[in-house]
Amino acid sequence: MKWFFRLVWVLALLPLTVLADEGHGGHGAPPSALPTALAPRLEAHSESYELLAVLENGKLTLYLDRFATNEPVSDARIEIESGAFKAVAQPGTDGVYTAPGEAFAEPGPYPLVFTIHAADGSDLLNGTLTVPRPAGQSAHGHDWPEWLVWITSSVVVVFGAAWLLLRRRRTSRATIARLSAVFVLAALMAAAAVNVAHAGENRGNDKKAPAPAIAGASVAYSAGENAAARRLADGGVFMPKAMQRQLGIRTTATELGELAQSIELNGRVISDPNAGGRVQSSQSGRIEPGPHGLATLGQRVKKGDVLAYIKPISSAIELGNQRAQLAEITAQHGLTEKKVKRLEALEGSVPQKEIDTARAEFASLAERKTAVGASLNNREALVAPASGVISAASAVSGQVVEAREVLFEIVDPQRLMVEALAYDPVILADIAGASAVLPHGVSLPLAFVGGAQQLREQALPLVFRIKPPLPPLAVGQPLKVVAQTRRTVSGVAVPLAALTRNSAGDTVAWVHAGAETFVAKKVRFQALDGATVALIEGIAAGDRVVTAGAPALAQVR
Repeated sequence: MKWFFRLVWVLALLPLTVLADEGHGGHGAPPSALPTALAPRLEAHSESYELLAVLENGKLTLYLDRFATNEPVSDARIEIESGAFKAVAQPGTDGVYTAPGEAFAEPGPYPLVFTIHAADGSDLLNGTLTVPRPAGQSAHGHDWPEWLVWITSSVVVVFGAAWLLLRRRRTSRATIARLSAVFVLAALMAAAAVNVAHAGENRGNDKKAPAPAIAGASVAYSAGENAAARRLADGGVFMPKAMQRQLGIRTTATELGELAQSIELNGRVISDPNAGGRVQSSQSGRIEPGPHGLATLGQRVKKGDVLAYIKPISSAIELGNQRAQLAEITAQHGLTEKKVKRLEALEGSVPQKEIDTARAEFASLAERKTAVGASLNNREALVAPASGVISAASAVSGQVVEAREVLFEIVDPQRLMVEALAYDPVILADIAGASAVLPHGVSLPLAFVGGAQQLREQALPLVFRIKPPLPPLAVGQPLKVVAQTRRTVSGVAVPLAALTRNSAGDTVAWVHAGAETFVAKKVRFQALDGATVALIEGIAAGDRVVTAGAPALAQVR
């Protein structure tokens, strides 16, 4: 009778397998694109507006935004109709409106019509709000008591057949065991078939359930509105409307067009040669402070201001020769003076020519005496060649410098230029405009001045003038120059801030796919200027690309 007890055990385990599969319910359930803890939602949009309705705690909360830009609309009047239900939503702050929701307390679909009156125009939106059944209700007509009745009946049939066969002595035990196995196998196959059919029914019900954030229909979920932003299974992001308003998420509807092709060049800030200069020593000497001391970094000076003095330095022999020459000239000057006085006393008896010659010689010796005497104690004044700010100073009181040594550099902070390096001579005749991008993202408009016709370190220098007003810049500061050419490229223009990188390091742009869902799309781009790029692959015309708040979306996990 061992086979009999084995049969009993198999039949005892049969309801457990059926009920376990019944309760698991995960084989046919499709992965949800959205978190399952959301209040019932409805999405509707037109070319002008996008509306999200959320039913929670007996209240219908409406979020009204402009469809293209995701900007809240706060000055609208929204009328709601659903069968006999009619209401006017009460406006709140930041484009949020509320209306009573007691009429939607019972589970089921509720068609809604929204009439919007705003300063930008009126519109009519409609959709269906689906309220789910409360948690715990069965979605089908079969539950475990019915399975228990069916299994019990099967057990009775199997045991009855086995008992009848045992009463008949002519039937062998092996035959009875085989027949029992056939009964058990048939029961197992029947249970599996019914269970699979049941799972298919569940899958059919799940497929009929609307997908809220992607398809734009409403969803029946049970949790409150305090849902947090999260990453979806497909890599997208779910972000509630309330959080979008806090982060200032903004979009733009893209348009495909012909955009000016651009190239990127490495550049640096240089001083305008007409608004600055260098102060150099013309001879060797020792530095002495000027009338207001030595000029320092950052000091504003005017053209002609004395920045320092240079006192020439001579050797002992040169100094002795200068003093001997001064003594000789002084002696000659004294003798000539006496000679002039004698000739003037004899005026009329001596030729006037001799008197004039003596006077001219006396004047010449006086000037030579003054020049030689001044050379012994004279100082060279170093003056500012232009008005501006001292950007470099290497002069120290008492310092001995050589001729042509640069002591001061002067720049005008509001008259700076940019020098970029190009490696193709064709660029010189193809530049239509340019801008510069600083490391922190600030864009500077540039005006093309000209380019060199001679290579310098295998490159052609290009000069651009920075258009005022100028931000704080330093001479020599590196930056990136984006030069627009006269050639065009087909693409979509978006701000540079719209681009982020995913975990794989790919450049992506975020597309507003639904009221609360965003999808990251890989893109290929080309810079247009310092603040705008052209998306040439990955984005289609009409997509709502996120232009403000894209980094916040990329950080959602």
